[in-house]
Amino acid sequence: MRADDAVPDGLLVDVQRRLEALYALPAEAPVTDFLISEEQASGWPGGGSRTLVTQDGDMVSVGVVLEAGLGPSLTEADPRVRLNAGNLGPFSTLTEEVSHFLYLLYCARTDRSTTQLELELQGEVDKYLTAAFFLSLQNEGAVSVRLRELLFQRYRLAGGLSAEQAERYRAANDFAYRYCGFLERRFLRPSRVEELAQEARRFYRLGQREKLERIAGIA
Repeated sequence: MRADDAVPDGLLVDVQRRLEALYALPAEAPVTDFLISEEQASGWPGGGSRTLVTQDGDMVSVGVVLEAGLGPSLTEADPRVRLNAGNLGPFSTLTEEVSHFLYLLYCARTDRSTTQLELELQGEVDKYLTAAFFLSLQNEGAVSVRLRELLFQRYRLAGGLSAEQAERYRAANDFAYRYCGFLERRFLRPSRVEELAQEARRFYRLGQREKLERIAGIA
């Protein structure tokens, strides 16, 4: 049974389907089928919202944990109707976990490995593109240049992170800031939507080294 303050199922699945459409991915089972409570995940390391994965031979198991505090702000102000400073943070967290879920399944299905940095980098890019998409719908195609600043420069790391984890999050954030700046200048401002999708799909399918080389090449 879902708690009253849980994130709306429809929002989770909507974000999933939009990411699948953006990246031309096959439709996976709804992420809501893989949600586990914080109590159920208490035996796993870490805290807060996170995506858990285990592998036994060729079998990969995935579970998604969303902290209870995300629900109220996303229920009271649906980001699909109005994305603003009050719900941007929770919406970004939700989008990152859906992104991790899809990227792990994509890597499993294509028999390729991934790293924590690659996973976090793609999640950062996905939260920007998803937020930009909803903002463009709500503002007749306009996306404020402040979005990148709000997402990538005004953030706080969760408490309890190791030095290695904190550095990885900062690196993913910095790389995504640069790449999304390129997307903004090249595709979003001139409204070149089809070309944006093509670039995003190419980037999605690159490995970590190629992603970082791509970012270095456009800086």
